[in-house]
Amino acid sequence: MKDENWLDMVKKQGELRHFGSLAIRKTQKGNQISAQEIDFLFRVAFAKELMTPGQLAMAMGVSKTIISRLTEQLERKKFISKERDEIDRRSYVIRVTDSGKEEIDRMYYYYMNPLYELKEKMSELRFRQLFELIEEANNILS
Repeated sequence: MKDENWLDMVKKQGELRHFGSLAIRKTQKGNQISAQEIDFLFRVAFAKELMTPGQLAMAMGVSKTIISRLTEQLERKKFISKERDEIDRRSYVIRVTDSGKEEIDRMYYYYMNPLYELKEKMSELRFRQLFELIEEANNILS
């Protein structure tokens, strides 16, 4: 191994994985919607404009195949609808239905609680810095 500090890097990777598992809530048992589906719904609902599958794949950092699967699942659950994109007639945009909005309202605090806890227990400066660093890291790795 070329990196003499590889053990430290393994520890950092473990800390990152642990943070992710604590900060990103998994689906509650018996729930009809997955964490990835909730992420999809949140992104579509809170976007400034209607999103295409390609835009959503980029925003979520997943493949278009995963977006297609999530779209089918959420459409089957009646949480979203697809509409032809007026600009690119070969594509479609995604809209959250009233049922989808109700699901977002129902799940919001469960999924967002870890972030609210961090915001409450960290100083405002440290909380802001944490997410500035996360955004910088995401940009580097994208």
